[in-house]
Amino acid sequence: NMSGVEVRDKLNQILRVRHSFAHGFSIPKYPWTATPTGRVRLTAKSLQDVEAFFQHLVTATDAGMKQHIETNYGIVVYW
Repeated sequence: NMSGVEVRDKLNQILRVRHSFAHGFSIPKYPWTATPTGRVRLTAKSLQDVEAFFQHLVTATDAGMKQHIETNYGIVVYW
């Protein structure tokens, strides 16, 4: 249950981390990339959380698009 601004901020964080990782830069420090001691690193848990975030985002987007198409165009979408 994130607001649109929170979703955008989380997505921007993920993309910054991905960009840094891909180009060999230091990974930015966010609550989900830092250990309790403050060490910045990617863990299996943080990557699972990112995957779950994207899964939810895709599911919610698909449901919204389906509803929009059916409501506005009267086309039944089967996905």
